[in-house]
Amino acid sequence: MTTPPFDKPTTFYNPLQTALERLVRWLAALRKVNLAAFIFCMLATPGLTFLPFTRYLQSGWSRLTVLSIAAMAGGVFLYAWAQRLSRITAGWRLCFALSFTLTAVVYVALSYAQDISTYPLTLTWSETSRYYYASLFFAKRIYGVDAPPSVLHPSRYLLQAIPFIFADTPLWLHRAWQALLWAALPALTAWLLAKRIALNNPFHRWMTAGAAFLYLMIGPVYYHLLVPIILLLWGFSTWSKSAARSNWIRSLLLLLMASAWAGISRVNWYPLPGLLAAALIFLEQPIGDAASPGGKFLGINVAVWRYLLRAALLTVLGTGAALLTQIAYISWSGNQAEQFTTSFTSDLLWSRLLPNPTFAPGILLGIVLVSLPAALIIAGKLLQISDGAPLWRRVHLVRLLGLAGILLALFTGGLVVSVKIGGGSNLHNMDAYLALLIVICAGVYSDRLAPDFPADAARSNRTQLVDHLLQAGPALVILVGIVFTVAPRAPSAPLPDRVQAEMGATTIVEAAQAVGERGGQVLFISNRHLLTFHHVRNVALIPDYERVFLMEVAMAGDAAYLGRFYDDLKNHRFDLIVSEPLSRQQKGAGDVFGAENDAWVKRVSRYILCYYEPIKTLRAVQVQLLAPRAVSDVGCP
Repeated sequence: MTTPPFDKPTTFYNPLQTALERLVRWLAALRKVNLAAFIFCMLATPGLTFLPFTRYLQSGWSRLTVLSIAAMAGGVFLYAWAQRLSRITAGWRLCFALSFTLTAVVYVALSYAQDISTYPLTLTWSETSRYYYASLFFAKRIYGVDAPPSVLHPSRYLLQAIPFIFADTPLWLHRAWQALLWAALPALTAWLLAKRIALNNPFHRWMTAGAAFLYLMIGPVYYHLLVPIILLLWGFSTWSKSAARSNWIRSLLLLLMASAWAGISRVNWYPLPGLLAAALIFLEQPIGDAASPGGKFLGINVAVWRYLLRAALLTVLGTGAALLTQIAYISWSGNQAEQFTTSFTSDLLWSRLLPNPTFAPGILLGIVLVSLPAALIIAGKLLQISDGAPLWRRVHLVRLLGLAGILLALFTGGLVVSVKIGGGSNLHNMDAYLALLIVICAGVYSDRLAPDFPADAARSNRTQLVDHLLQAGPALVILVGIVFTVAPRAPSAPLPDRVQAEMGATTIVEAAQAVGERGGQVLFISNRHLLTFHHVRNVALIPDYERVFLMEVAMAGDAAYLGRFYDDLKNHRFDLIVSEPLSRQQKGAGDVFGAENDAWVKRVSRYILCYYEPIKTLRAVQVQLLAPRAVSDVGCP
């Protein structure tokens, strides 16, 4: 294994190098004080950004500037501390790279802590809706009625439902639990990846794990989708003749478990566990006797066919298990089967591939920029001379094409999902591609791509190019990871003051309970968590028409579901509706989420406003109460 670029000696301008070395010799005598100073530097940027009495760093550039200064100072302290560690070899480059990486990781992880709040209403458009859907697994206990669990993202709500195991848990605890999930599951995934590729130097392991964490957060890859990856990185073993039968059984069981979880996650993740298992085989397991003059079929060595068949069977088995799990969940949930297929009828907004108001760089440019560092690393390692020949000549073409084919399939699928109406505001729909890209890049970079063929006496003149690629790639991984995660993670917008928030919540509670006490029905389109956490009592739950799923069917144009909603509105089924402030104004494609707004206005807002009229609008807390109109509005369908 060649020396990683961050381990190579750094040449400073001589006076600067001399000054730094003198400073380090003085700091090294302070021992663990250097480690404490390094930790303080890591905490400086999130402290200045998220602590309520600071909030100085509002712009992305200011956060990146302060983080860079803190990381450089932290690199000096880390290097000074490392000089006392006999078991670790760490040069300036490695210490600075690790300091930048971990400083960004700490910033991103702590950014989720700002979502922990006792604010009584929803923090964002869909925030408290998530807790409501999680609560449906305990509907009988919480609401006193049987209600079907969520159609959308059941695996996410299974994780979020864990605090509901305990009765009467407060809203702030659920927010804290979700913040922990956002930080902990990507961190666990990244650490398992670093552990699997077996890096000896602890600093290399931490840097690899940190870089993987940042790349997972670029999308971001949602935490519930990481469970299958965690299972396979932890326990999946590539199969060989010498492997114990218990390893095969464990690997198969883990694949089935991961696929079952994917089956209740999202449709483009159904093949992910099988494809990840195949990718691990392509990465870690040579074909064996593929180069031998043994039997052939259609001109290809039988060993190659067996190798491909194993990868294909794992992919088909995993995808099949995911489909069967989804079918079983549909039957168990009691929801109508067609409600699970809304994503197939939603509009595709191909303009979001290019720069647009919803996502400034556009999906295509954004994902190309994110992929470039990994591509440089993979290209550099494949061109690198190993035992007299570049690596790509010593690895069977089938394995390289297999890895490329998996990435291409997930890349294409991610682009299609990203342009579906309701998405395209970031790269999170490229999640399956990003996850596999991280695994493959880390595996290739750490020499897990085991050769199939013996050393070749041929030489290559590409060593200078290889050096450039292997130096630029890791540096760009860190740079892209920091820019694409730190800059967007801004302080949350200021909340309404406590008095306004409490008054808004009290207004909703009093109006809903007044209707409930006289036997009326209250539809919570928004802020349904007020029922979940028993702020509103004596009001029966109406499971239908919560705004997250209502938006889903509005974007999909689900005529059957919307038809029932329109009939309920026309017949004044609800005595009170709690919603966000409604409008008939359409925004068009030139506005952020303009297409989504127009779908909501066209298929939801204008129908509600036809048959219901606002009786109280609380703009400060984005709540509107509506009651039946005595006479329907003019022009109602």
